[in-house]
Amino acid sequence: MSNTKHEDAIMKMGFRYFRDQILKLLGIDYDYVDIGPTELVELTIHSMFMDFTFLTTEDFYIHVEFQTTDSGEDDLRRFHAYEAVFSHETGKKVLTYVIYSGGIKNARDTLDCGTYLYKISPIFLTQKSADEVFHYLQEKSRKGEGFTDEDYAKLSLTPLMSSGQGRKDTIKTAILLAKQDTRVTAEKTVAILYTLADKFLQGSDLEEIKEVVAMTRLGQMLYDDGLKAGKSEGRIEGRIEGRIEGRIEGSDRMASLTKKLLEADRMADLQLALDDPGYREKLMKEYGIK
Repeated sequence: MSNTKHEDAIMKMGFRYFRDQILKLLGIDYDYVDIGPTELVELTIHSMFMDFTFLTTEDFYIHVEFQTTDSGEDDLRRFHAYEAVFSHETGKKVLTYVIYSGGIKNARDTLDCGTYLYKISPIFLTQKSADEVFHYLQEKSRKGEGFTDEDYAKLSLTPLMSSGQGRKDTIKTAILLAKQDTRVTAEKTVAILYTLADKFLQGSDLEEIKEVVAMTRLGQMLYDDGLKAGKSEGRIEGRIEGRIEGRIEGSDRMASLTKKLLEADRMADLQLALDDPGYREKLMKEYGIK
């Protein structure tokens, strides 16, 4: 199967999970019968792309947009145009929900169109902390507690929350946490995280996320080995140091970092450190390893 088909499958899984789990967590609670189209062609002049549309059992469409910027009236006119064309093509009502991230805490939700007012339903995620979600889930993992469906739903939304990390690293951390489990819910979480990466990232950043999604990489092998070996420090360190010897430049420094991360039960950070040289250096500075 080609990479494109793999990506299509991931996107479709992401759409359904987003529709059935994430929207309900955000209070957009409807029953659905189908995924709607997202490309509108008007008069064959240009194409307009919507983020998500879903047909409800009540026979109207929910239209969901993600926004990391706020252009005020320009955005509202664009959303209004989407709705008007989509409603014209389908003959159905359309309700628009706009999910804001990127530090946006408020935005205009009403546009004066002369004889009527056009209104969207805004949802602001900046007030929530991705770092708090990560810390909470890492603690659960450390205690051997499984993640709930709500935990996975929150994990899926972390790229839209506030974080001390950049968006690429936030998505990467979330994927690595989700990949600790092999259940279908975890796979769907990875799918929606990939969908968000595809929307927000480009170039090498997106390629890096694709690599993490598809990985059978050193970090995952180390995590699996660690689980099988148990939490015995000597046994885990022996496996890790044996794997990384000759693979990562500065093995003595890495061995020191590995020991400190294991002592702190920071397995997700260890995986990131093995995959990302920049993040590895950041952790070494944090622990004063020279």
